[in-house]
Amino acid sequence: MPLFNRLRPAYLCGMLVREIPWRSAYAAFAPLAGRPHAHLLHGGDDGRSAWSIIVARPSRVLSLQDPADAAAWIADLNAIVGERRRGAGVAAPGPFASGLVGYVGYEALASAEPTLALPKSPYRLPAACFGVYDATAVFDRQARRAFVAGRDDDASAALEESLGLEEPVAPALPVFGPVLSNFTRTAYEAAIADVIERIRAGDFFQANIAQTLTAEAHDPVSPFDLFRQIATSSDAFFSALLQFNQGGVVSNSPERFFRLDPDGAIVAEPIKGTRPRGRDGAEDRALAEALVADSKDRAENIMIADLMRNDLSQICEDHSIREEAICELLSLSRVHHMVSRISGRLRGDVPVGEVLLALFPSGSVTGAPKIEAMRAIGEIENRGRGPYCGAIGYVDDRGSADFTVAIRTLMLDANQRSLSIPVGGGITLRSDPSAEYEETLVKASAALSAIGRGKSHAS
Repeated sequence: MPLFNRLRPAYLCGMLVREIPWRSAYAAFAPLAGRPHAHLLHGGDDGRSAWSIIVARPSRVLSLQDPADAAAWIADLNAIVGERRRGAGVAAPGPFASGLVGYVGYEALASAEPTLALPKSPYRLPAACFGVYDATAVFDRQARRAFVAGRDDDASAALEESLGLEEPVAPALPVFGPVLSNFTRTAYEAAIADVIERIRAGDFFQANIAQTLTAEAHDPVSPFDLFRQIATSSDAFFSALLQFNQGGVVSNSPERFFRLDPDGAIVAEPIKGTRPRGRDGAEDRALAEALVADSKDRAENIMIADLMRNDLSQICEDHSIREEAICELLSLSRVHHMVSRISGRLRGDVPVGEVLLALFPSGSVTGAPKIEAMRAIGEIENRGRGPYCGAIGYVDDRGSADFTVAIRTLMLDANQRSLSIPVGGGITLRSDPSAEYEETLVKASAALSAIGRGKSHAS
């Protein structure tokens, strides 16, 4: 017998749960396209994350405009999460029922390290922004069942009434102009050579350097259409569409930053090491085997796994940290990656804001040691990152949280014409500048294909 009777509402510990007629998450979200603070989180079809989550109409917005105010923002975040958890239900379908959904930008928490001065974000978007949502629509794509869950009847009814039923037409994006970059190929390779020299000088062991590709659309482009174009051709585990007055964020990330369970168990899954998929089975296997065997990529991955273990040790019980996987192969539709998995158990009732402070940003997008690498990144890139390389996710009222590392993440401006596609990679002493440049284009391939462009013609 199913836990939730079809089409019949049930109250579970103060939370209203109603099964609604099945439709795709894209169909349900279509009427919310373009509405600020209406968001869609879309897990990959891998058997563990095949859920889609829709939220809209937040009861409150917690926005950080200036990273210098991060301490007060974290205090507000902790207070809101603590207050809502005391009144939360304990049973509802899906990974998220009500709570906070949004992102933390790369520069948002930099003021926690007073010696670190980072370039400002080039985007109009807030440094960090969460909506507080009293209802959600969740879609179990494997079972083809959909639910609305909420803390009160009004929030649930309003969300359900806003959902669509009809499958939207296939997205047709406008024509984009040429893809440009803030680096020429020569300049990017010189930046990589600079990082290698700094490593030789003992400044740090690894740093992640990104270039930002940009393209202008001839006509306004819907963030929802852009998201669908990318997400439907990818099997990334953690896709997201975030909509704000100041612009849109489209993420197609393969990487979990951390997952926190209500009992305090926490797991991080840093990714380092990339190869393209092969043109046939033999080439594909050879590329995967070469990645797993590559001493440079393995060293890079292990280094970041060590950094993550050290970050977790700040908030986890002694002797609770475990290396569940190191340099494990992860194969997606366009790339092979290596992923490590580090787990632990929080020390007492650590607020989620303190978890973010301890772990942020993910070492996989900074390097090691983290502060020294971030300082070099700021000097070399000479521009902020904004949502890119930050974190996107949710804090559920029942005590769980799940955040992705915002890689494969695009920013669309408020006029819906200017698109930014930052892409980067980790640089070690053994890096080859030419290969590192090519790797950034592999990582950008899904976004470039979506807008009808091949490799970047950087200038």
